[in-house]
Amino acid sequence: MNWDIFEPFRHTQGQWNFCLLVPFGLLGVVATRRPGLVAGFSLLLPAAIETTQALAPIGRACDTSDFVANGAGGLAGTALGALVIVFLRGTPLPRGTARKGLIATGIATALMGAVLYASADLVVMNHTVAPPATSAQKAAIDQRLRDAFGGAYRVTGYSVTTTGFEDAATVTAYFGNGMAELSWPDQWDFTVQIMSATDEPSGAFSVPGAAAGAAAAKRPVGDKEAVLIARAYADRFAPWGTRNAKVEVARPDDGGLPGWVVSWRRYEGEVVLPHRFDVRIDEEGRVSELTERKVADPQLPPVRVTEGEAWKTFAKSFPERADAIEEKPDPTLSAQFRDGEWRVDWLLVATTSTGSLEAAVDATDGSIHDPAEIPLARNSEVP
Repeated sequence: MNWDIFEPFRHTQGQWNFCLLVPFGLLGVVATRRPGLVAGFSLLLPAAIETTQALAPIGRACDTSDFVANGAGGLAGTALGALVIVFLRGTPLPRGTARKGLIATGIATALMGAVLYASADLVVMNHTVAPPATSAQKAAIDQRLRDAFGGAYRVTGYSVTTTGFEDAATVTAYFGNGMAELSWPDQWDFTVQIMSATDEPSGAFSVPGAAAGAAAAKRPVGDKEAVLIARAYADRFAPWGTRNAKVEVARPDDGGLPGWVVSWRRYEGEVVLPHRFDVRIDEEGRVSELTERKVADPQLPPVRVTEGEAWKTFAKSFPERADAIEEKPDPTLSAQFRDGEWRVDWLLVATTSTGSLEAAVDATDGSIHDPAEIPLARNSEVP
């Protein structure tokens, strides 16, 4: 269900859906001389189409935007037909037949509504089609990209992906062999991915004064060299991300480009504060990925739930799998933004012979969130 009832008329698909039923309304009125009956049918037909798409296993979804566009087209055709028959001769459909048709239309509509209510899941959204990037969104992501790479990349296109709820969206900017994403409207999360290439500026970013990229002697050969390059980048482009933070380095086995991920983390006691800054250094000593989260250290609620209590809550969420647990790595206390406020969660993972069990337990009130069982195939390198 799309709250934006005018959205389909702003996009090509919705405009074509509108045009689709104009002939139906027009010709229906010319044939029957009964605009009221045809108006009812003009709404019944798109309702039947959307109900079929919602319930039949045909890989289609029910969308109120399509209903609005089709229905509006049918009603527009009906109105046009009502004007046409003023100037045409003809015999109208018998009044009794028209009345029976309207009654049947009402009954069919009520039945379809009851079936949809009982059988389909209703999802309410603010938008079903992503709007184009606004000037403010373009300016914001352009500025973040300039701040991150000193103007080395020129944006060639934009897109916006909406979640459908409230005004949350992701703004994407495309440049050369890379792309940047910015969360909107909070502008907290900014990520960049750059595909490897030989030539600048379309390839990964060479940090001025830190690595020549083409010179083998200046390529990172271990964690230490990768950290030095990442520090040189951070000192020049993101000093805010490393203040009072602990540096960590790893060679991730995530299927991405080879290299090192260098991260800066801040802690409040044992609680990991919101991630601020990660940079990926490829084997040429260039920056190939970047993750920034410009959010101030939040005021966190107290930790009242112990690790042992968190594991007990975890086990209750997987009653049929608790006995299959083979290993329980040390959990992490992490600050998480949930339902409009900052919380502290125990992030728990337990491995089994068939996969892993994952969940977050609120360290203040003991509630559990997002329990999930991840099959082994999703964690394996084997397709």
